[in-house]
Amino acid sequence: MKYVEGVDYWVYSLEFPNMASPSVAVSNGDGTFTIYLNSRCSPEARAAGLRHELEHLEGEHFYRDDLELWELESAADGRIALSERRPYRPSGRDIPLYRSTGEFLEHFLRNASPESLRLLRAAGLLPDGGKDAVERQS
Repeated sequence: MKYVEGVDYWVYSLEFPNMASPSVAVSNGDGTFTIYLNSRCSPEARAAGLRHELEHLEGEHFYRDDLELWELESAADGRIALSERRPYRPSGRDIPLYRSTGEFLEHFLRNASPESLRLLRAAGLLPDGGKDAVERQS
């Protein structure tokens, strides 16, 4: 996808608190982006940072939640090529993502301790039938 400056993205130069990064891209939430360049960095570093952020935009990295951050950063730097999709393989360190509240509730109830279920029933947040009754309702 091709982005047009002043329509799809804007570039601003400002002083960052440190020189840890020459640039950062931020989604504006409406399909447009703002790229900030660190004025503390050299013109060469800012130009490289702008190219890096534009690679993120053109590669549609903001919409690739199937990839790890290191993969997106490596792709923006041209070190690796991204495949269209790769299967999600959860590891013990991953934060689970749920497609719906029902999916979250199902996961929670399957893994909830008996004490948690008792407290939810006592608070009136879970039917008296417990976990099985909730599963029958979905």
